[in-house]
Amino acid sequence: MSAPDEHKIHVVIFRNGEWLIAQCLEHDIATQARDVKELLHEVGRILSAHILVADQDGSEPFADIPKAPRRFWQMYKHATARLEPIRDIELPAAGHPRPILELRAA
Repeated sequence: MSAPDEHKIHVVIFRNGEWLIAQCLEHDIATQARDVKELLHEVGRILSAHILVADQDGSEPFADIPKAPRRFWQMYKHATARLEPIRDIELPAAGHPRPILELRAA
């Protein structure tokens, strides 16, 4: 169960040619990398950037970003493996909840 200061984000990871793609579900945000370690770093980096910018603007993170298309939700639902983040996403002095990632590989 998530603590009150956490925000759960579900992420499906899949391969597209030479690239690994990470697609967030609650917010239509995606990134890519050539290996899993780099991909997880990129997911943390892009989510942290959204939160820190919202914190500076005094707005709610991800408020204007719609959910991912349905096909990604289906990919997540039928994924065959769960992954664990290498480390928690770090947010220096941000006033918003820290994202907790639920990762699945399709």
